[in-house]
Amino acid sequence: MPHLTRVVVLPVLRRHWALHAKRCPGAAPEKRNALERTYDAFAETAAKQWAKLQDAPRHSPKDYARRTIHTILDASRDPDEQFLVELGGGHTDARIEVRFPAALDERLVRRRLAKLAAARKNKHLWRSRAWLATAPVLAPLVATPITKWPIVYAFWRWQENARARRGAAFLETAPMTFVADPSLDSLPNALDAPSAERAVAGAGAVVAHKRRWLRRNGRDLGGTDDDDLAYG
Repeated sequence: MPHLTRVVVLPVLRRHWALHAKRCPGAAPEKRNALERTYDAFAETAAKQWAKLQDAPRHSPKDYARRTIHTILDASRDPDEQFLVELGGGHTDARIEVRFPAALDERLVRRRLAKLAAARKNKHLWRSRAWLATAPVLAPLVATPITKWPIVYAFWRWQENARARRGAAFLETAPMTFVADPSLDSLPNALDAPSAERAVAGAGAVVAHKRRWLRRNGRDLGGTDDDDLAYG
């Protein structure tokens, strides 16, 4: 039986949607080569350090470090890329169940997901190749006392774009079922991260990222980035 990946459409502000992807229980992790496993080990360590930064007291040095990292990460990838990265970690034989507010037209949801897949597949392919091409340029840093963070960042961007490309291809070709969910209609018009988390487990961080991205692109959501601190 094909594995199931569930996608939830969460309108954040009018036509701006947050897309939350979650592999359902029973899905085995993707196969990883030695280089990717090395990256996974680094990412796991980084996640633990990030959790410590999130617990830091407000306005402490660690809190300012977290804010700086947030800014860098948000500038590096938009919310749609984050969504595709999550999809790209699944199985190619999986099917997708898309849940969306009943107030939305299913045809609109289908069309927007199809356009996202078509627009991003080649875009992330070329971006992943471009970041991989920086390896020969950055490799000499390994033998110097200079910080290795440029190498780590380039490797991360390569991995993110490669996964986003796989996610776009998966979104384009996977069997899909669409389910109108009336419970999503009760969410606030200007959706906040806590409300999203209460409605869909794990969606708080996705909505928080979307809200930061909209705010940095001039959309008036009310509140500040500090309102979403608990959700990454």
